[in-house]
Parts: sequence; structure tokens; C-alpha cells
Amino acid sequence: MSIDRKRTETLFGLVCDLVASGQPEFRPGDICTLLRERNQPMGAWMVRLEFSNLEDEGLIAVDPASGAWRRTGQAVKPDSDAA
Repeated sequence: MSIDRKRTETLFGLVCDLVASGQPEFRPGDICTLLRERNQPMGAWMVRLEFSNLEDEGLIAVDPASGAWRRTGQAVKPDSDAA
């Protein structure tokens, strides 16, 4: 698995964690905070790039009115054994 793909899957896992904890909408800063707490800091611009990748895959979508992101109905947390 490429480093880029691993980063995308890691961010999607964090999105899934946020949604599971009762936060249906999120922003790049929410993910940046989680990454810092896990000693894996990443710039907001990189998180935003990954959001675009996840959007292209149909896993998350942005609300243009609020700028907040949501998981789509088809989104499933990635399987850690999948490569």
C-alpha cells in the first residue's frame, strides 16, 4: 500500500471515529486536532487535500452552505486487513 493511500485511509478512519462518537459534521481542523492528540500532526492543507480524495471516492461530501463535511450513506470504515 502506498504512503498516500495509507494517509487517505487513516484520515477516513478518523472521520468514522468522529461520526461514531456523535459528531456527524466535521471540518479539517477537527481531524488536525485528532492527529495532534495521536502525535501524528498534519497540516490543514494536507487534511483538506485528503478530504478531496475522499470526496472523489464518494465517502464524504461537503455542505456548500456551511462548509462542514459529512460522511455519505455509502461510507464504511476501512478494513485494516485490506490492502
